[in-house]
Amino acid sequence: GSGFAPHLDTPSLRVALGEEGPQSFVTVMVAIDDMTTQNGCLRIAKGPWTEQHCVDVIQPQKDSNPDAGGRAGAMTTDNANALSFEDIVCKGGTVVLFNGWAPHRSAANTSPFPRRAVFLTYNPTTEGDFHVRYYEKMEQLRNSWRDTVGLTKHKEQLYDEKFESDALTTIPKG
Repeated sequence: GSGFAPHLDTPSLRVALGEEGPQSFVTVMVAIDDMTTQNGCLRIAKGPWTEQHCVDVIQPQKDSNPDAGGRAGAMTTDNANALSFEDIVCKGGTVVLFNGWAPHRSAANTSPFPRRAVFLTYNPTTEGDFHVRYYEKMEQLRNSWRDTVGLTKHKEQLYDEKFESDALTTIPKG
């Protein structure tokens, strides 16, 4: 599959709930398959990343797809090229944690083998439980964008759910 563009998680996650939502995040990657440079492993720019010491990001386009041009946290090519990203080569079953300000990306999978991983994002319990509100707000933003471009909510929602369900069936059981 294709890789994902360089970005920061915290600005992306904050877009749904703003100042009322959590302000700190940690992302947990669980490698399902071995991660190699050939299959486009996670790449992280190591550093003391914080809100006060972070990479500038592109401002999302208003009323755009919240999963594309309207996504917060995307980095400019110049900013990404100025960083040194390190490959996180690891065996399936490895767990990697990084904070929401750490720039990360991946490359395309050029191998004949899968590159599956589960990414989970958490905020401190002291900041509250926003799981349901986050997904409700993101669905609202997605539906608003779909209305703007003339896509039917029901059909797209079913496609989204089928895509996610299909992806989950590729994880080995036991």
